[in-house]
Amino acid sequence: MWPSTVAVLGTLAGALTAGLLQHHAARAEERADNHRQDRLDAVTAFAAALDAHRSAIFHRERLALSRADTEHQLEAETRSHDTRAAITAPHIRLQVLVPELTGPAQRATDATYALRRAVDRTELDARRHAAKEATVAFVAEAAALLGPGRAG
Repeated sequence: MWPSTVAVLGTLAGALTAGLLQHHAARAEERADNHRQDRLDAVTAFAAALDAHRSAIFHRERLALSRADTEHQLEAETRSHDTRAAITAPHIRLQVLVPELTGPAQRATDATYALRRAVDRTELDARRHAAKEATVAFVAEAAALLGPGRAG
């Protein structure tokens, strides 16, 4: 009787241990998936905010170069200030969650801010192109770091 009781208790203990290990592994995988999704969300939010600001500042500068009426220029200026402010939180979140992308993110940000005070439309268009390229480079680095099959 004792040997069979010990065998049953051993089997139960083994099953319990295996179940606990499986549960911990599943939770660890879920945490990793959530962390990866948080990082992807940070990249996406930052890129979207940067795109909105690039568009707003380009519009503002284009109006200034064309000497549009004051009311339209003020509206465009307000919009560009709003979109610039909207970059701050996603930029900080990105720096915290994906510090490996701080350099490319800062280069994309600097290129976008450089649209200000272009002397003519040709220079404005060139700066806009450079800002878009910097954002494309940022997204490419993010894809390399966090794309499918990456541990990131």
